Amino acid sequence: MTEISQSQFRREAAELALWEMASPEPDAAAASLLAQFDSGNDDQGVGNNAVGDGSRLPDLGELSDFGSWESVAATIVHKAESISGFDPGGTTFDLKSWNEFLKKFATIPLCLQYTYDYREANISSLSLKSALDAVDDLVKSFMSPENYLGIVESVKKVGQLALSTKGQTQKNSNQQIGCLSVHASKLYLGVVRTTVSMEHKKGKGYEQLQQSLQVYRGYGVLDFDKCRRSADKLLGWDGKDVDDWANDTASASQQPNQSPAWDN
Repeated sequence: MTEISQSQFRREAAELALWEMASPEPDAAAASLLAQFDSGNDDQGVGNNAVGDGSRLPDLGELSDFGSWESVAATIVHKAESISGFDPGGTTFDLKSWNEFLKKFATIPLCLQYTYDYREANISSLSLKSALDAVDDLVKSFMSPENYLGIVESVKKVGQLALSTKGQTQKNSNQQIGCLSVHASKLYLGVVRTTVSMEHKKGKGYEQLQQSLQVYRGYGVLDFDKCRRSADKLLGWDGKDVDDWANDTASASQQPNQSPAWDN
């Protein structure tokens, strides 16, 4: 483990303590805007997936109680959820927690870096392939092509959840795929997000409208040394086994949507 000065050690501890703090409540003007947005026309679907290419990660050291680096990462992501009030197991959409989670995820002080970008995709009820292509383009930078198949399944499970969740005649389905990926001896913490507009048609259920999507991808690379230096803090958090993290979403129990639109 890399040795650092006491001053740097204290700085890292302070950064982590600040990150743990919940964001302040919105002021009156912001609260009014949030209330206007809360029309009941939005729901959410989350899917999580942990994959690996078999490459070796360093020794856990003081974090051996976690059992794996993936469970360390799952615990960190779970902490970001808890701080922001974000519930990956729920289908009720809350704009504040949705945004707060991404802020916390993007600023995890235990990551070496954070990278984010976007892709555009045009879809309709008969054509969803371009959405998968956009996700493909975004996540294959930190996982193998074989592991990407698990992400496709998560996308299709979230898609099935969106079709199953009852709401208004027209709704927006806010969708997130969480990724933990061991790739080339690094551990990536990633998230992919988009919002799909849908319409309920009598006798058919929900269908995706023809639309242009913006697909967001953000990821960080876990700093193993910094995590080990922060072992006392991490061991005091609500631990989350990686398998529990992967299954603790509303979409986990869904069967992948089998629409031929994924291939068109």
